[in-house]
Amino acid sequence: MRYRRRRRMGTGAGDAYELFLDALCNALGVIMFIMLCVVVFSKSSDGDKVDIDPQQVIAEIEKLEAEAAQLERQLSSLLAALATLPPSGDPALAKRWQEVLAEFDKTHARKLAEVDAYKKDRARFEASAQALVDLVQQKQNIDERLAKLDELLKKQQSVVQFVRVSRFRSDPRKPILLLCSQGRISIASPQGDTKEIAEPSGIGIPVTDEASAKFVIGQIFAGKAPQDWRAEVAVWPSGFAAYQLLEKVMIDQKYGINPLPVPAGESIREGVGGVQ
Repeated sequence: MRYRRRRRMGTGAGDAYELFLDALCNALGVIMFIMLCVVVFSKSSDGDKVDIDPQQVIAEIEKLEAEAAQLERQLSSLLAALATLPPSGDPALAKRWQEVLAEFDKTHARKLAEVDAYKKDRARFEASAQALVDLVQQKQNIDERLAKLDELLKKQQSVVQFVRVSRFRSDPRKPILLLCSQGRISIASPQGDTKEIAEPSGIGIPVTDEASAKFVIGQIFAGKAPQDWRAEVAVWPSGFAAYQLLEKVMIDQKYGINPLPVPAGESIREGVGGVQ
């Protein structure tokens, strides 16, 4: 049996494989020795003669030699693969390993930066989404307020339609249209489709003295400051006395008041002009 001795590879993996080779060769030798002993002692055991077929023995030996050759080829292939590996502490291999580690660190840092940027973008997106929700809510609130203002404006316009041109035509204060008839004071609330307002009958609060006039003003102008509100009073002949009491109290309380005389039996029509 051939045994190629290869160059010593140091005290690391090379010694281990050399020991493996020695053990393998010793094992093959022991196997062949045992076989020969069996053949020899089988002839003389107990004095019995055993016929041995030479061809069978030769076949067994050839089989064992083939197995040993196969093992030797495998061992040679393993040794050849080991010979191609760089020795321990190869500078080129160490340099390459350091380059691979550095590239890995760079890639890892880049991925961490990308994750951090993603988190920041997500936070900005969530903040933008919340801001959008707030803006939508603010828009809804503004739309509701505009709708209320539009409704108030329509009501004021419906009152202004029956206010004649007067000395208050440039007055920015909001007008309240009062009706004074049969000694009573009432508030007119014309709607958008109202074309005229007839003289009321038995409607309103009676005004017979200054105290009742103050009571009426307190009820009508509750929570309304003189600098923001004024009164336009439609006066029929039957309510002239009540109007005089009302006018005195309103002037004392700094409210603006403008009388709109209306003949008996007639109505106030939309868009009626005239200067008082």
